[in-house]
Amino acid sequence: MRGMLRVIAKTLLVLAFIAGATFSVFAQTSNNTSVTLHLSVYVPPVLQLSVDFASGGVTQITGYLGNTTSPAHTDGFELKPNTIFTLGAARIVSNLNSSYSIIVQSMNNGTLKNQASGSAIAYALLIGGEPAARYGDAFRIVSSIKTPRDGTELPVSIALGDIPSSASYGLYTDNLLFNIMAN
Repeated sequence: MRGMLRVIAKTLLVLAFIAGATFSVFAQTSNNTSVTLHLSVYVPPVLQLSVDFASGGVTQITGYLGNTTSPAHTDGFELKPNTIFTLGAARIVSNLNSSYSIIVQSMNNGTLKNQASGSAIAYALLIGGEPAARYGDAFRIVSSIKTPRDGTELPVSIALGDIPSSASYGLYTDNLLFNIMAN
């Protein structure tokens, strides 16, 4: 008995739906009015930075000066005067209408430092081929570019000038922390 009642109820529901659809079709075809529909959509602000050579936005730069055959020098690059070294790429995603800053903090105030001797070699940071301005222990570059949805990739490099004649041979390092913020 229950099965029969369900079949009857479903049949009545289908018939009511067909009758309602037929009525609405006739209502639309016989009435020549237009309707304006206004949609408002909120798109949240997006500002993201990822760096392909850093874990969690933190990386260590390692270079060596002098003996290039030591196994300790396999993780870094050879420090040569007036040379640019590419670290990797930064991907920026932004839909902001205002400017934003990429800020890179340097543990050694923008120098590669030999921990054994204390010797330091200054460097410039390049993002997208542009030199970042130096402010104390940090580099900063300002932009207001809106990116495609999947972002824009920019090369990140360091540029060495002259290497001081007093710089001792050995490993030189600096730790960098990458961040992005709206201005």
